[in-house]
Amino acid sequence: MDIKKTQDYYGSLGYDELCSCAYCQNYIRQIQCEYPLVAEYLQEFGINIKKPFETMPLEPTEDGYIEYIAAQYIVYGEQAKFEKKTVNSVNIDIADCHPATRIEEPHFVIEIYPIRLKWIFGEL
Repeated sequence: MDIKKTQDYYGSLGYDELCSCAYCQNYIRQIQCEYPLVAEYLQEFGINIKKPFETMPLEPTEDGYIEYIAAQYIVYGEQAKFEKKTVNSVNIDIADCHPATRIEEPHFVIEIYPIRLKWIFGEL
């Protein structure tokens, strides 16, 4: 894994480049505060938890929450030393399926799951 290159990638990625849909914005606004230990763990790889590559939300529930079956992040380098881990009931693993990254350098995509957050955007 190339932690410096991953860190540089997230440092150069502006919030205006992230998805602006309500589902993603709900995730971006809450994830770090609600899952601080997961955010801290991902930071060890150079990942900014508030800048997901992809989120996979379900519909908000009547009790005012939304579950994300996964959120994905790009990591530069080879995945050889990456190991699946669980942090505060959140699994962190290699993503089997993800959208095209359009990155030509060696990289891989990880995903964290499940994530449950308050739905702060009202009705869709």
